[in-house]
Amino acid sequence: MFLVLPVLLSACLYLDIGTVLSLKKLDPYSVDLLNSRAAVLIPDDIDYAQNIEVTVRVTRSGKVLREEVFALEVVGNGEDLPGVNLRKLPGRPLVVRLAEADYERAITLQKRLGAMDKNHQWVEPDSDTMTGDKKGERAIAADEKASGDLTIGWQFTIPSTSRDKYCRRHKKIGLTAWVKINDDPGYRRVVHGLPLKRIYGRKGKKALCLAPDPKPPKSASR
Repeated sequence: MFLVLPVLLSACLYLDIGTVLSLKKLDPYSVDLLNSRAAVLIPDDIDYAQNIEVTVRVTRSGKVLREEVFALEVVGNGEDLPGVNLRKLPGRPLVVRLAEADYERAITLQKRLGAMDKNHQWVEPDSDTMTGDKKGERAIAADEKASGDLTIGWQFTIPSTSRDKYCRRHKKIGLTAWVKINDDPGYRRVVHGLPLKRIYGRKGKKALCLAPDPKPPKSASR
C-alpha cells in the first residue's frame, strides 16, 4: 500500500490552501534538498515504515525518459519543529528528510532536470506513470522540453490491535502534514486530518484491514 502524493493533493477539503498555492509557485529546482523537511502526524496505533521511496520521472510527450528512486527517512526526535504547536496535537509528528546516502545523486538529477524543464513546475503523473485506482491525465505543450513528476510511496499497516477500531467500527485514520523548505523560519501545514481512505480508496483500505501482521524478525542463530 502506497501513499501517492498526487492523490493526496486532490483532496481539497483537507488542504491548507494558502500553503498549497505558495508551494505551487515555488521553483522545485531551487529547493534545498539537504535542509528541507516534512513533518507528518500519524495516529500512534498505526504502524509505518521507517523508509519512504520517492520516484522521480523525467517525461516528454508522455514518454518516461529517465526514472530514479530515492530514499526518504524518518529521523528521531532530536530535531525541533518550529511553527508546529505541539501542545494542541495528540502526539509528536515524525520528521522526514532525504536520506544522506542519496544527497549527491538527488542534487545531480535536480540540476539536470532543472536545465531540461522549460516550465519549471512539477506536474501530476500521467496515466502511464501513476499507480493506484485513480489516474490523472495531463496535456504536454508541444514546445515543452521535459517535465518532472514525483510519486511518494510510504507503507502503512493496521496492526491487529487497531483493526476493531479502524476496520470494524470504521473510525477515521487522519494524517496531518507540514513542510519546511529552504529559508522558511518554521513548518507550514499542508494537509490536516486527511483520511487514509481518501488516499487508498475503498479497495485499498479493505486490503489494509485484511493484510496479515508482519512477522517479527528471526533472532540470529548462535
